[in-house]
Formats: sequence, structure tokens, C-alpha cells
Amino acid sequence: MNEDAGYAAAVVLAAVLLRAAAAKLARPREAAGSFRALGLPAPSALARAVPVAELALAVALLGAPGASAAGALVLLAAFSAVLGRAVRAGATTPCACFGAAGADPVSGVDIVRNGLLALLAVAALAAGRPVVPGPLGVLAVVAAVAAGAGGLALLRRRRGRGA
Repeated sequence: MNEDAGYAAAVVLAAVLLRAAAAKLARPREAAGSFRALGLPAPSALARAVPVAELALAVALLGAPGASAAGALVLLAAFSAVLGRAVRAGATTPCACFGAAGADPVSGVDIVRNGLLALLAVAALAAGRPVVPGPLGVLAVVAAVAAGAGGLALLRRRRGRGA
């Protein structure tokens, strides 16, 4: 992975984190309720702290992408561990990771999504500094994101059919 594609990946990951933070900040009660249903301690405090951490990480990814990508990997691993525990326990609560009002319970699809986001973070490790990504770097990241989004859509559809 080159620095161009790495920085493009960091920008995409920053946008995802910004979206997740904005959703939680816009619906703090729903975020706290989701955290409570997932069995997390101090859900109200977490509903305030998590989006602040996501915002800080999004900004950091734009300014110091390589170093911040490691922080993103840690955050995604923690989120995935919580989701994995909930899936194993048979939780029926929605993830509400992006403020979604959907009623779909957490599932392996959410964990796969986090794995794909972690791949963006791994790619961002190659970006030592902010750069203007070249067309090939942007194309590589856009193609990877499109493939990942398509795969997630298929998994969600399959889950919806009970397969």
C-alpha cells in the first residue's frame, strides 16, 4: 500500500467515524440505551465519551494518519469485541452504531463491517503524513470500499431472508 492510497483510506475512515459520532451526539438517549442493552457499564457516560473519542480520532486521522490508524484499530477491536460478545449471547438489541433506528439485532454482519473498517485502518498505516492522493490511490480505495459495501449488502440481504 502506498502513501496516496493510505491517506485516501484515512480520509474515508475519518468520514465514517465522523458519521458515527454525529449519530450518537444527535441521539444520546438512543446511544445510551443501546450501550445499556449491550451490557456496557456506565452507558450514559459512554454515550457522551464514545462520540468524543470518535470525533478526536477522525480529526487525528486527517492530521497524522499513520499514527492515528493504530488508534482506530484499537477502537475497532474494542467495538468488535463488544459486538462479538452480544452476538454470542444472542442479544436482540440493534447496534445503533450509526444512529440507525432499525430493529435488526446485532449480528456477524456488524462484526464483518468493523473488519472492513479495520482494513481501511491498516491501509492508513501506510500514510505517514497528509498528502493529496493521486488518482490511482483514490481509485484503489474507492474500489475496495465499493466491494466491501456490496459484500455487506449481500450479507444483510441474506440475513434478512434467514439464510
